[in-house]
Amino acid sequence: MALDLYAKVEELFLDKEAAHLLWGEFITILNELNVKSVLDIGCGGGDFCLMAKENGFDIKGVDLSKAQVKKAIKKGCDCRAIDVCELNEKFEAAVAVFDVINYLSSDELKKFFSCVEKVVNKYFVFDINTLYAMEDLAIGTLKAENEDKFSVLYSEFEDDKLITEITLFEKKDENCYVKKQNKIVQYYHPLEIIEKSTNMKLKDIIPISLYGSNEAEKLILIFEK
Repeated sequence: MALDLYAKVEELFLDKEAAHLLWGEFITILNELNVKSVLDIGCGGGDFCLMAKENGFDIKGVDLSKAQVKKAIKKGCDCRAIDVCELNEKFEAAVAVFDVINYLSSDELKKFFSCVEKVVNKYFVFDINTLYAMEDLAIGTLKAENEDKFSVLYSEFEDDKLITEITLFEKKDENCYVKKQNKIVQYYHPLEIIEKSTNMKLKDIIPISLYGSNEAEKLILIFEK
């Protein structure tokens, strides 16, 4: 599964400073919205979930990757490997942090939002990548390694799709590495497409620059039910 392979390399490529900036913005927004019960959709390894928990939120997480959920649970997060469409619980708000929406195709958006609408009472807060981030910043090759693994990401953007090939070499013993390879796809979604995909109303748009650029790489969108 491509998402499970990405889970193995995420720690090598994650810009922790940028991630904390984004997570902090979400915490500020949730405080301003005055909500307590939160669903973290696409919770990944649980870092945002843990931060929210430490800031007093009653938060639960869901993710399609069993490997990521296992990490999140080890950190003390209440997370499950389940599709949001299978949930029967209700929350004051839901979040989807760090590219979650960009992993959904245009055809998948409407169903996804309808499922979110069923589990939230008030708000859905999420970020999307701008065209600038996907078309200019994300393309090319990245390499990273530690003592146990070496990985390369190669990304191309075409027809509103960012296709990233993941290559991972994992150390098996002193003289042997195991190679794994797969692709993940992210989709650029104009704001008007997102608005047409949901019955919720757009409450606010917050541009975010995480890497010191004069142009926003992300938009945080707040939708109200």
